[in-house]
Amino acid sequence: MAESITGKQRMQAAFKGEKLDRHPVMLLLGGHFAERAGFTLEQFLTQPDAALETVKITCEELDSDALFVPLNPMMPDAQEAFRKMMGKLPSIKKENLKEKLPKWAVRPPRDDQLFSGHLDMCEKCAKAFPQYEVCTMIGGPWSFGLELRGIEEAMEDMYDDKPFLHDLMAYTTETVILRCLAAVEMGVHPVIGDPSAGMSLISPAIYREHVLPYHQKVVDAVHEKGSAISFHICGFIDPIFEDLLGLGIEGMSIDAPSSLEKLFEVGRGKTTIMGNVDPILFVQGTPDQLEEEAKKCLDISQGEARYVVGPGCQIPLGAGIDNIKSFTQACHKYGAF
Repeated sequence: MAESITGKQRMQAAFKGEKLDRHPVMLLLGGHFAERAGFTLEQFLTQPDAALETVKITCEELDSDALFVPLNPMMPDAQEAFRKMMGKLPSIKKENLKEKLPKWAVRPPRDDQLFSGHLDMCEKCAKAFPQYEVCTMIGGPWSFGLELRGIEEAMEDMYDDKPFLHDLMAYTTETVILRCLAAVEMGVHPVIGDPSAGMSLISPAIYREHVLPYHQKVVDAVHEKGSAISFHICGFIDPIFEDLLGLGIEGMSIDAPSSLEKLFEVGRGKTTIMGNVDPILFVQGTPDQLEEEAKKCLDISQGEARYVVGPGCQIPLGAGIDNIKSFTQACHKYGAF
């Protein structure tokens, strides 16, 4: 029976709080199998054919239940590759942003050259891998805003010019919404990645005033289309667990610095919890250590149907393939219902 169950079915069951044969496994991978597919990492990051073939090899080698669409200009490694390929992209003169913002119109995703290419890849992956929960990471409005404005400048705006900061967030939020809806149209699950919204950079009070309302707008817009949405915020986010749960998101991925135990205490049954094995362990650890971490996370879940086991963030490119395989196999072994 288990062999006939697809990864997509497992993920969809987890979102609904239903049990099939085992807990789903989600691996946030990059070009780990690019060389095995016959390509360089740069080719994987910038060329559609190389990216698609690498994903095929990845799916053949690893029995994960979800995959992330490549050629994603939101991911840091891809950003660097695209900058190299196209020539260094001009940076925004942050001191002039206040003059520029009122003149900007939110661009449809297809008008953005890099994101349009990613949408093409979303469509190809959704068609090529219907047995998987196909996901894409979409940069969140706060991190996007800080990228445009600059961290120090945005922190000053919190005290000196709050109206401008809210105008900036309105702009980035609308952009994020359009990107999410474009992915949804391709049959792809949007995962909001907003790393700068973690407590390593801002306080819970700042999150609630300057970020939470805009996160809610994104969630509401996706839900209005009848689709699901998940969130991932890097680093330590324990103090805003309940704020995030209040958004009504279908999935919540947490990084290694956050407490899986605490999230289950406050969020069991309220959303599908994902993570939170330390990604560095895939580089520095052993197969036995990764097996123990998988078992530990699954023990904490106590058989909760709404749990997807996996790393807390993207697995580094330096991770050993044997480590990734051992972890995945352990998840299957200890995650059986």
